[in-house]
Amino acid sequence: MHEDQNSVGASQYSGAESVQECLDYCGSQSNCVAVDVDLTQQPLTCWPHFSADDLLDRNVYTQNGTNQYRLKDSCVDGPATGFRL
Repeated sequence: MHEDQNSVGASQYSGAESVQECLDYCGSQSNCVAVDVDLTQQPLTCWPHFSADDLLDRNVYTQNGTNQYRLKDSCVDGPATGFRL
């Protein structure tokens, strides 16, 4: 997990009620590479990333209360297998 960090290029996902549900949603999408979770919003908001370019240093910013989880592994023919904590 990257605490107090977010990246440009994400799309808001409103269907999650917990951090784990945000991670599960991203993990269920074959092209999701990371998800930003904004803990300052009630309910919290998820911002999945579908491009590795979003994670380049020039696209990463500090945002208090938002944690970024980056995909650790993925399968060619299946969903993501885990996130860096």
